[in-house]
Amino acid sequence: MLLENLEWNDEYRIGHDKVDDEHKYLFGIANDILNAGDDKDHIKELIKKLILYTRTHFLNEQNYMKSINYYDLEKHIEFHKQILNNLNNFLANIPNLQTNQIQEKLLEFVTTNIINHILVEDKKVHHFRRTREELRTIFRWKSIYEIGNNSIDLEHKKLFDIAIEAVNYNGKDILKHVKKTVIELYDYMKVHFANEEEFMRQLDYPFYEQHIKLHENIIGQMNLFIKEIPILAPEIVERKVIEYIDIWLVNHIVYEDQKISNWVKLNAQ
Repeated sequence: MLLENLEWNDEYRIGHDKVDDEHKYLFGIANDILNAGDDKDHIKELIKKLILYTRTHFLNEQNYMKSINYYDLEKHIEFHKQILNNLNNFLANIPNLQTNQIQEKLLEFVTTNIINHILVEDKKVHHFRRTREELRTIFRWKSIYEIGNNSIDLEHKKLFDIAIEAVNYNGKDILKHVKKTVIELYDYMKVHFANEEEFMRQLDYPFYEQHIKLHENIIGQMNLFIKEIPILAPEIVERKVIEYIDIWLVNHIVYEDQKISNWVKLNAQ
């Protein structure tokens, strides 16, 4: 496994204390399973606990989204149903797995189903309840985004600088300014991704192919956003710029790029 434990990161917070505390508790249950040893019966009980708590958490989260009239509630509920189905299928398949396989697959499940759900879908809820002014205030580079490679970190900072310029239009035509800046961001993002992929290739990073697919997805999302700009209201464009960067770029740096850093540290020991 890449990591022995799943580490909670405050960047995973969506800004609602109860929801955030429940997310953090889910991490704790997952880590209990990862450290449960070879007792399959105990592991099964812990996974049942994870399923039960996940179901309770999803209901609480859905009630919260209803209370704020979240626009994409039904789609979010469908994501929840799929995650629970995946968890139940995982539990049913335990008799066919060795203990180390159970733990490896659990780590993969939490990464793809829970963490990514928090970083993408739950972050959208976070943005929905924030004013434009609040979003602009919290949108900034932070030292915790650094992965420890000077060249990569400088490129990440430049991406932030370009993105911040997109919402600093200062009386200019908002749509024209945003589109021009987003295209600049798009062009530099492709340069950065190419450099990062070469860095991973030189490291012989084991998750190189998966990471490239994530880059392709981010570029695809950016393409869709650029096409949407002319038909969106100015205030929606500004919100979506911040949403795009926070969900697709910041989360990629905080989670996926940190995996590269962690892998380098583990293999340097």
